[in-house]
Amino acid sequence: MIIRKIRKDELKRCAQLSALAFEYPLEGAEKPPEAFARELIERPGDASDVHWDSRWAAFEDDDSTMMATFCVIPWRANFDGREVVMGGIGGVASLPQYRRGGAIRRCFEAALPDMYERGMTLSYLYPFSNAFYRKFGYEIACDEARWRVKLAGLPGLDAPGHWEMSEPDHDLKADIRAIDMARACRYNCSIFGGDTEYLWTAADPFVKREYAHVYYDAEGRPGAYAVIRATPGQELVCRRCCFNDRAGLEGLLALLKRYAADHSHAVISMPVDVDPRAIFPEFSFGTVERTIVQRGMVRVVNVERALSLARMKGEGALRVAVTDEQIPENCGTFEVRFAPGMENAVRRTDDKADAELTIQDFSRLLAGCCEFDPQWLPGVKLNGDIELARQVFYPKPNFVNERF
Repeated sequence: MIIRKIRKDELKRCAQLSALAFEYPLEGAEKPPEAFARELIERPGDASDVHWDSRWAAFEDDDSTMMATFCVIPWRANFDGREVVMGGIGGVASLPQYRRGGAIRRCFEAALPDMYERGMTLSYLYPFSNAFYRKFGYEIACDEARWRVKLAGLPGLDAPGHWEMSEPDHDLKADIRAIDMARACRYNCSIFGGDTEYLWTAADPFVKREYAHVYYDAEGRPGAYAVIRATPGQELVCRRCCFNDRAGLEGLLALLKRYAADHSHAVISMPVDVDPRAIFPEFSFGTVERTIVQRGMVRVVNVERALSLARMKGEGALRVAVTDEQIPENCGTFEVRFAPGMENAVRRTDDKADAELTIQDFSRLLAGCCEFDPQWLPGVKLNGDIELARQVFYPKPNFVNERF
């Protein structure tokens, strides 16, 4: 088996594998590989097209038959208030006859050390199986709260502002992006998107049947947006939405209320630390339902860099031993010294560790996705003071704002 990054003339084959794996029709299937690649590179549709040369693939020994592929998108992401590069794994696809044959495993074995060498701090993915991706150092990360609201049960909510709809001749990309960026600054693993990530704002809503609305407050400032699509059952799904305060949420609900004549419910996704229940007048009889949904897995790519950038509580020093089967540079014991107003100091040491962690649990804990409680973390062994460890590992706001 040969593992390498793809060439331009192999882009169409990668797209064919993705179309097969995710069961969608391939646009441009009739074009020869050279024309397909040229158009994709000249007119990219998303970040994976822009970074096509970061796509890995596995080939049979003759290097001609592609077996499996995935892309590594170098996102700019928030980590404890710092901008870092986060490798987003997307488009994981294998031909059916090669599945369970180790092709994706071999691609990860090549891609993860490459991400380390390229200066990435984190990596993130959306799993089809948690157990499968744990093999490569990923662990359960962010959740989202998915609220299903009966539109007839919403209050009138006469928001003081107004709404506008994004269309090709009225592209609201700048305002939508500003709303997203304000939220991204508050949540670990949120992505600071560039122009490519907002190409959808200029799409014709009457062709796609997805309607992007932006809410402006009484002073004309953008405060919320939602991309709304109706399901066959006349339920509204906010495929994308963002608000940054109560006024923005009330503006969103006021818009959804206007759909109540023809639609029964709306589904809104938001970070789990946002609790809008006080706004809803009724919870009985299925008026409002909340479901917590897993939103991906995180991995630290560079342990030393992540420790140096992480926001700690108070002052102290902690020795952490990490085991990482994929990236040897992450293995060993690291001492991190921290104090308010100072940069963290990280060094390797041979001293006994205060805590021993697998890369999976280290990643989840440092990103702030759960409490530091060793009884619920099989990959953690505590040798020292738990309160000291909780100055380094503690819950933080997490939310991923892109699908890839």
